[in-house]
Amino acid sequence: GGKLIDIPAASIQAAVDPTGCGDAFRAGLLYGLNCGWDWETSGRAASLVGAFKVEQQGTQNHHFTEDQFRARFEESFGYALP
Repeated sequence: GGKLIDIPAASIQAAVDPTGCGDAFRAGLLYGLNCGWDWETSGRAASLVGAFKVEQQGTQNHHFTEDQFRARFEESFGYALP
């Protein structure tokens, strides 16, 4: 009895380097679940972390503040994070 959840890709400014995007996605998903967010919100957060990563060169060169993340989440998905 699982439920299928469609997670849209967060929009990006430009794809620079996909190396490490899967790891970034998983980190975002686990962060969201650890915060107590539902699967849909956690998946969307994961998509956004992957978007931040793909816009930067290298595997660990993506940086953003919580305010930047929250603002871009709302812009991308139409609602604010809990």
